[in-house]
Amino acid sequence: MPSDTNASPNAFAGMSIEHHLTELTILYGVSRALQRTLSQRKALQTILVGVTAGPGLAFNRGFVLLVDDKEKALRGRLAVGPESPEAASVIWNELQSKHRSLGELLDSLEESEIGVDVSVNRIVSQINIPLEYPEHPLIRVMRSHETALARQGVLEPHGLAVDSQTSQLLGAPEFAVAPLFLAHRDLGLLIADNAITRKPIATPHLRLLQIFAQEASAAIENTLLYRELLEQVALHEQANEELRSNQERLLRAERLSTMGKMAALLAHEIRTPLVSIGGFARRLLRSCPPEDPRREEMMIIVSEVARLERLVMEVLGYTKLAKPACAASDVNALIGSVVGTMQDEIGRSRVSIKLDLASDLRAVNLDEAQVRQALMNLVNNALDAMPQGGTLTITTRMDDSYLEIGVHDTGAGILKEHWSRLFTPFFTTKASGTGLGLVIVSQVVDNHQGSLRFESTPGKGTSFYLRFPSGTAGGSSDPPAGGRQGAGGV
Repeated sequence: MPSDTNASPNAFAGMSIEHHLTELTILYGVSRALQRTLSQRKALQTILVGVTAGPGLAFNRGFVLLVDDKEKALRGRLAVGPESPEAASVIWNELQSKHRSLGELLDSLEESEIGVDVSVNRIVSQINIPLEYPEHPLIRVMRSHETALARQGVLEPHGLAVDSQTSQLLGAPEFAVAPLFLAHRDLGLLIADNAITRKPIATPHLRLLQIFAQEASAAIENTLLYRELLEQVALHEQANEELRSNQERLLRAERLSTMGKMAALLAHEIRTPLVSIGGFARRLLRSCPPEDPRREEMMIIVSEVARLERLVMEVLGYTKLAKPACAASDVNALIGSVVGTMQDEIGRSRVSIKLDLASDLRAVNLDEAQVRQALMNLVNNALDAMPQGGTLTITTRMDDSYLEIGVHDTGAGILKEHWSRLFTPFFTTKASGTGLGLVIVSQVVDNHQGSLRFESTPGKGTSFYLRFPSGTAGGSSDPPAGGRQGAGGV
């Protein structure tokens, strides 16, 4: 404003109107650019260019600090400004030669290199003020919703002393601080200075910065709301995807349930005649002289009937597993009984069996029928894994909390890519089989509130470890959290 006291009122009025038109042009150009973006970074860049551009507010540097709701802090986000007067001259001369107005500059902002200066963004990145420190001068200015000017170490009109860290970071003799807010929501701060030219910040520029900050606040709020909307949309899409996935799983479960009921019915109907066929076949084989040419055919019939009997028992075992009926059990005796029952299969497989059973086992509450079924399934799997023969070892040990049964074979091992599906119903790598054997083992262990793990090395063998509580009775049909474990656990 001129200081000539002889100037006419009309001259003052003319200059005032021109000044206001300039301000309105600046605000219109920035507002128009901000309305075309919902990207927070682009909005911040637009705001800062409006603060620092020659056709705009013409400050040397601009900094935006935003409230981080997650970290509960006021953090520096973005800054624009050159490092030196020479750099400033080059930048603005180039921009003025390309763009005649602030609107043109903001329209081509994506093609500009403004906002990527390393030094000012290094400064702004170091600003991180916890909101739990309400006495910090910048926090107080933000919550006051009044623009302040820092001059000679004091924020006026608040009368607050500028903290030394902020002064050292900015390195400017004075700077303006305009709160960013809408209604009762504090968004952050807009800081501007003339650190390059050292030009004093005049009152009209301070007032215009305050108006500018309100326009910036609305734009920042829009970007925040848009981001929150996108997050909500993503959450809803995720929820819809989970709902679709659950519906598909439910349909699959219903189909599997129907198939299971049908399989159980067929297995039940097949079992009776199959037992009769097997019994007669084995009787005929025993009565068949070794030199009889039909003996080999009889052996094939007996072997195939035994395989069918195993499949039927697996299906029935899977469909009938229920809450265990536990009673005090001698586990070593149970293992001996299982081995005795399967002696024919073990003998035909050319597998030698080794029992390493602890002699100091206490009686443990188990459902013997279920545990017997689990052990038979593991032994059958071990025999199948050693078609050329090998060694099957069954171990027991006990501590104060658990009884552990180990079933170890020296067979082909399990490929690592199959580990994750090992206990999935109907998954099998065998040429024949139901894929239910290990599922039954897993369910039996879960029914007893125990845990199951396995170790396997391709070409060397596989070990399964069944752990049952040794101090209390089982009986819950709900598996414990994290019941299956171990390096090869599932």
